[in-house]
Amino acid sequence: MSMINIPPHNDDDEYKEVGVGVIPVIRYITGVNEMNRGKRPYRRNGQLMVLAVIMMMLTACAKEAPIAVQTTPSTVAAPGAGEAAKSAEMPSAAKESLRTAFPQEDPGHFQVKQEAEQPEGEPNRDPVEAVLDMYEALQANDSVSYFRHADIPSVRMSPAMLKVLFEEAGKREVRAERFKLFDKEGLDEVSSRLLSLTYGSQAEIVLEELSQGDQNLWFVTAFADGLKVVEQSTVYPGAYELGREATMEELIAVEIRHTAEDRAFFAAKAKQPVWNPVQTVSLLYQAAQAEDAETFHTMSGGGEGYFSGQYERDMVEFTEWMKSFESVRHMSIESVSRENIADGYSQEYDERFGDGWQFIVAWDPRDEAGYQGTSWIMAPSEDGTRYVVKQTLTANLESFFK
Repeated sequence: MSMINIPPHNDDDEYKEVGVGVIPVIRYITGVNEMNRGKRPYRRNGQLMVLAVIMMMLTACAKEAPIAVQTTPSTVAAPGAGEAAKSAEMPSAAKESLRTAFPQEDPGHFQVKQEAEQPEGEPNRDPVEAVLDMYEALQANDSVSYFRHADIPSVRMSPAMLKVLFEEAGKREVRAERFKLFDKEGLDEVSSRLLSLTYGSQAEIVLEELSQGDQNLWFVTAFADGLKVVEQSTVYPGAYELGREATMEELIAVEIRHTAEDRAFFAAKAKQPVWNPVQTVSLLYQAAQAEDAETFHTMSGGGEGYFSGQYERDMVEFTEWMKSFESVRHMSIESVSRENIADGYSQEYDERFGDGWQFIVAWDPRDEAGYQGTSWIMAPSEDGTRYVVKQTLTANLESFFK
């Protein structure tokens, strides 16, 4: 079970688990026995009061802002590099069009704030630094900064959960020496594939040392606006009846499966994708760069998406594109609201894809003229748990805009 673990301030050697994920609360309510997942009994006893409080907060939040599939105009994603890098990479005309023709959506929209706020300087290159930056934002009680560095679905969907994170993070001292990058090459093939299919072909795992051999697992992946922490879990020696002699690779392999199941469960319950359209496109470019055809096909929507034939040639164009980039973090991937799409195209997409489609653009920095890039039409899947590719086109895109 994915839980956020923040140690208390008064005893650095003893850590307590604070359940702040939506999934744990849902499973508690529905009677699913978390003990069967291999968690220590003593961890469960101290959470009942916390769960009760969180359930009440969730109920209040749900009355004010019920979870639903987003059908509002698309949000504006942050470019993938700092201001100086963007000037060199992004076409001048395209930059100007984004400043004027494509204004941001309502600043009060929660997801817009998450995507539109841009970090200063280069995106983080070190997954460990991304986790430390997330902690720094939590300790500063800065939600805007937090969402620059993290996007854990259960936290994103519940302000109550984020509030608990802020409160607990403020009580501890974060020590950089407790964090290290896990060598995912040690994973078995099945677990490695599941890691890619769930978090992206270039996902990494950061280990945070707790007490008694316990380890926090922070899953980190790359988007156009930098590295982000996208999930968290905990393992401990002897978990899952593997015995205390089990290796860290074996423990993490089991936890990868559990967090994947949790995210699928959360998406199904919330009927909302865990990745937004810009993130989904970023993960497609990740897969293309890694020449990972399986992840590319799955992230694009599988049999429901534009690349349903699962032909290897579908990915070739984007693999070649990515040869010009060190990482997807150096790309400019933007979401354009339908109000800025030419009426003819907007009406066509409404008829073909319904009213939930979103228009995503990956700009080509090699085109100094301005509008060369790849458009991605993304729409919710039939079950509402993900965004799928409905159409893509690499061309001069000027005619698509008002």
